[in-house]
Amino acid sequence: MTVLPYLEVTDAGYAAAYTARLRMTDTADGVVLSGTCPRCACPFDFTYTRRVYRHRPAGGRSAHTVTVPVLCVCETHHEGRPDEEEGCGAYWNVLLERTGR
Repeated sequence: MTVLPYLEVTDAGYAAAYTARLRMTDTADGVVLSGTCPRCACPFDFTYTRRVYRHRPAGGRSAHTVTVPVLCVCETHHEGRPDEEEGCGAYWNVLLERTGR
C-alpha cells in the first residue's frame, strides 16, 4: 500500500465515500464516527461532541440536523505532516440527523 503525503485537501466526493460504510456510536454528549478516510484509506474514529459544537441551525435545517466538519485523524505517518497535526490532511462535512430527543 502506498502512503500518501500530508496535504490539506477536500473533494466533493469525500463525504459520500466516508458515510457509505460509516459506523456511529452514541456517547453521553455526542457521537463517535468510525470509518475510513476517503483520501488515504486509513481507518480512524472521529469524536463529535455536541457540548463543544452546539449551535443554532442555519439555512432552514431542523434543530435535529447538524453539519459536522470531519477531518482525517488516522495514526498512519504521512510524509510532510506538521508535528501538531494528525491524519493525512483530508477534510469534509457530514450531515448528522438526531432522532428522538
